[in-house]
Amino acid sequence: MPYVSGPLTGCWAIVDVLLGVSRARAALLGKHGFVVPKPVYVRALLDTGASISGFSPRVFRDLDLAPVSTLDVLTPSTPANAPHASDLFDVSLALVANGATHPFADMRVMAADCWLPQEGLETLLGMDILSRCFFQLMGPKRQFVCAF
Repeated sequence: MPYVSGPLTGCWAIVDVLLGVSRARAALLGKHGFVVPKPVYVRALLDTGASISGFSPRVFRDLDLAPVSTLDVLTPSTPANAPHASDLFDVSLALVANGATHPFADMRVMAADCWLPQEGLETLLGMDILSRCFFQLMGPKRQFVCAF
């Protein structure tokens, strides 16, 4: 189902998502009688310049998730010989649009602690997710379409 935005926020394409534990983890927790954490709502910036999606560490704490591995990451401010090690997590992702939740997929995403509270964002959705969906920027209209 396509999601057509309202006006871009500044120059940003922003969507709402729910991040939860992976389906495999939810099944394992349920099988052993543990409570499955409720998905966490976050506002996400669509970022075609990011190869992997990054979420605030708060989200992983709220989901009581431990990292499954790490990834060495280079950014414009990271020296090429000194990449930053980012924790990776297995999660489920859903788009929240048009008054409904649209499950997307289980993903491996990283923790990224680059959020300013006044921006209201805690996620960059990178090409690992955007390459699996339809995204079109309608620049003159200052809108975008994103269909997961």
